[in-house]
Amino acid sequence: MKHWLSGILITVCSMQALADYDSAYNAYKNGNYDVALPVFKQLAGEGNVKAQFYLGGMYRLGQGVEKNYAEALKWYTKAANTGEPKAQHNVALFYHNGIAVERDIPTAISWYRKAASQGYVDSQQNLALLYYKGQGVEKDIQKAIDWWRKAAELGGERARHNLGLMYYKGTGVEQDYDQAMHWFRLAAEQGFAESQNSVGVMYYEGQSVPKDLIEAYAWFRLASDQDHETGNLNFGIITSRLDPAGLEKAEEKYLDYKSRYSRRKKDE
Repeated sequence: MKHWLSGILITVCSMQALADYDSAYNAYKNGNYDVALPVFKQLAGEGNVKAQFYLGGMYRLGQGVEKNYAEALKWYTKAANTGEPKAQHNVALFYHNGIAVERDIPTAISWYRKAASQGYVDSQQNLALLYYKGQGVEKDIQKAIDWWRKAAELGGERARHNLGLMYYKGTGVEQDYDQAMHWFRLAAEQGFAESQNSVGVMYYEGQSVPKDLIEAYAWFRLASDQDHETGNLNFGIITSRLDPAGLEKAEEKYLDYKSRYSRRKKDE
């Protein structure tokens, strides 16, 4: 009987903690940081991983508290040590950029790997770039490509763009314009300005696809909408190459693509 009562007590306490977290999270999302903060603090101290993560974020951003990077890192690390990939990624960023600690790329890489191995795309992309540049590790283009490919297959837009660049230039892989266009196009349709410009270039040059100034115009303009420097330049060039009828068709194409492929604000 005692064991049974104990089990009921634990269940009730767990449900209460969950209710408290949900209430605090809703307050946090609505900007009521004074309400969320004390609950997150209590739950974080009791080992609630999500509360630890959000508490770290509140100290990092100064939400309801004075901004304190050391305190943010402390709570991110607690959550990271339980295996939370977002927290592991953030701890890596602190070491990568020398925030609240001495800059330590090898330690950053260690944390990136933990999150990357769980399929966390941002860590995979950062890890790939470090291998590509040879920062904190021996330069290894193949490992960079492997990590970019993993991230690209999970939807990472920068990974898709960089993988496209590897195929476009023939770096670490055999040059393949079809593969380059495939990955550029996927990232461009996600609203990634660099890829939108690259897709425009390939239509302008007729690489992997028939030369098409109407398509090039639409993609260059999408990149220009995001103030992409080369996209701005290319948009100006392509505009001067089209006659009034061509410009009318190009504008129709652009408006269609704008409704589908413009940059959307990411969820927090």
